[in-house]
Amino acid sequence: MKKFGSSDGFTVVEMAVAVVTVGILSAIYFFMIDGYRERRMSEQAAKVLMLAAKAEEDFFAREHRYFEAEVSGSGDHVYLVTPDGKKTSVLVPPRVILSLKTTGGSKPAFTGQAFYMGSKALHRYDSETGKITTTARNQDDSG
Repeated sequence: MKKFGSSDGFTVVEMAVAVVTVGILSAIYFFMIDGYRERRMSEQAAKVLMLAAKAEEDFFAREHRYFEAEVSGSGDHVYLVTPDGKKTSVLVPPRVILSLKTTGGSKPAFTGQAFYMGSKALHRYDSETGKITTTARNQDDSG
């Protein structure tokens, strides 16, 4: 015979506390995943910019000039293509914007920038210094 009030199961309060705890932990997890995804894609944009700079230098070695390009990985992966129609090994992932501009002056040079559309980081490359810098970008920056 069972005693009334025995502790064979969970009370409603214990179940409510467990559900609330799982809900809070789930919310924290999803916020952390979004931050991780943004950082990873921002790092991808920086990697794309470094590869594009190498492609520019390779093109310059062949053609003795730099080229301009604007590549947006909108929805699908897109390759950077040189003006002579050759596809480079630079693969621009979805939602990454890559922009390469030639600069005038006494010696040929170029600048480049890349960013992930959901990120607050803008990566810039200057061929004269050979360095990539990262700055905060305005969300309305597009080029």
